[in-house]
Amino acid sequence: MHKEIELISFINDRFVPASEARLPLNDLGFQRGYGIFDFLRVAGSVPLYKEDHLNRFFHSAREMRLPVNQTRAELESIIDELIQKNSLPHSGIRIMLSGGASPDGFRIVQPNLAIVQVPIVPPPDEIVLPGYKVVTYPHQRQMPHIKTTDYLMAIWLQPWVQAQGADEVLYQQNGMVSEFPRSNFFMVTNEGTLVTPGRNVLYGVTRKQILQVAAANGIDVSEKDISLTDISLAKEAFITSSTKRVIPIRQLDETIFKPCTSDSVTAKLFRLLQQHEITTAAQAH
Repeated sequence: MHKEIELISFINDRFVPASEARLPLNDLGFQRGYGIFDFLRVAGSVPLYKEDHLNRFFHSAREMRLPVNQTRAELESIIDELIQKNSLPHSGIRIMLSGGASPDGFRIVQPNLAIVQVPIVPPPDEIVLPGYKVVTYPHQRQMPHIKTTDYLMAIWLQPWVQAQGADEVLYQQNGMVSEFPRSNFFMVTNEGTLVTPGRNVLYGVTRKQILQVAAANGIDVSEKDISLTDISLAKEAFITSSTKRVIPIRQLDETIFKPCTSDSVTAKLFRLLQQHEITTAAQAH
């Protein structure tokens, strides 16, 4: 019988088989949920937008007062070696940094670094139709500009979201929307302007690419506060993330959008992002 090859992970300063990866029980990540991470997609053995993900990782570490022992160049080398060792052409790499093995369960000490690679199903090459049904919920993430490991509300809400027959939940506070638990929100006004919340959100890497390719292709873009009323008057809305690319929203609470077609701004941005990924991967080879 063919034996499945075990994946390799990186813990603190060495590569180890995934089954041998260990962190202490008194780590602040386990005890208090104090930690950060970043997640990048690997396509054809190329880590997409690696520079942007590492920029955000180091930003999150600084904001959370977590020193990183490795330099940027060392982390890049570790990621590249991990991809080579595991030979997973389509996968995700998760870089995690915790508060360390605290002696009193509260004080930050030497952080623990873990980098794992897991197989994932690549996003579809065709836009997902008819799109997502989205419901909103009143919540604002702590320190939204940091990619922390705190997904308490998102996980707690899952049964409720499913009971609504929805695919995803969009956070709002006092009628102003911010973000999805793992994705960014965009809408298209009747005038054709692409709008996304400009504050109280995590600045997603795919969000950045969408704004860039939109502006480069003559689409007006705006980062500003968005109300539920604004959404009810919008022409289109969609979700973006590294693993989803672009997914249309067919319904948000009681607002129902017209079906996404090949002429929709959403579909155009899907194609532009897809081409941008192909170009980026080719340049990285």
